[in-house]
Amino acid sequence: MADPYPGRPGSAVQGGPSSGSGAAPAPQPQVRGFRILAARGGDSSRLIAELSMLSFLKIVQDANEPETVIALNVEGRDIQKNPYLFTILYFRPQTIDILYTLLPGTSPKKRKLDVIKLALNVLTMASSTYRIDMKYLYQMVEGAISDMNEYVATDFDKLFSSYDSLKSDADLQKKRVKELSDAHSALSKENYDLKVKNDELTLKLRGLETFSDSVLGMKIQEWVAEHNGEINLAEFSRVHNVPETRLEQILNKLVSEGYLETRK
Repeated sequence: MADPYPGRPGSAVQGGPSSGSGAAPAPQPQVRGFRILAARGGDSSRLIAELSMLSFLKIVQDANEPETVIALNVEGRDIQKNPYLFTILYFRPQTIDILYTLLPGTSPKKRKLDVIKLALNVLTMASSTYRIDMKYLYQMVEGAISDMNEYVATDFDKLFSSYDSLKSDADLQKKRVKELSDAHSALSKENYDLKVKNDELTLKLRGLETFSDSVLGMKIQEWVAEHNGEINLAEFSRVHNVPETRLEQILNKLVSEGYLETRK
């Protein structure tokens, strides 16, 4: 498509948003444009009256080119209230030139399709004043739609690829969760078996650590023989881990049965 202002489309708009003095300026929007071939059949005043029916447009007459009517649609402003996202339509006697800003990080194809939609809406109000080359217009719209289809298809491919990757990751995570769950169940059973075995060994150990009455009686007699016929209950209890109360019971039994004698 023809460029209405060679060198201007693709350039940056000056005076974009800024976060304040001393701060780095925000990325500037680009200016792009295209031209629609059309012949005007009425005067400028009639065109201005028709376009004025669209309240969102600001209509002015070009001071340098009185035959040119300018329609401005401001879609966004910066923090200083200056136009930042906007579309300008230049209605000339033989052409309609359209300039628009493209914000950083946005899709050029989608933005152009939005501008074409706006332009067609505005042109319906000027249909009695302009005779438009419909063949050229159809080609322009068809090209924009084809670009948009390509844009949507590309996005769909990216989306499906992301979905496929996430699904594979999810399946892998489910497999890992099942493996961990099975391992946890196996460890729980093993832990239970070990606890049962530990309890059994503890009971056996306690049985080995506890002397029977006969064995304890023999231990007392050996102690008395080794300590000159005397026994210190507290010390014997500590060495053999036997309660003093039980030790006294066994001593009394040994004395009553004649194995030991008490000193007078």
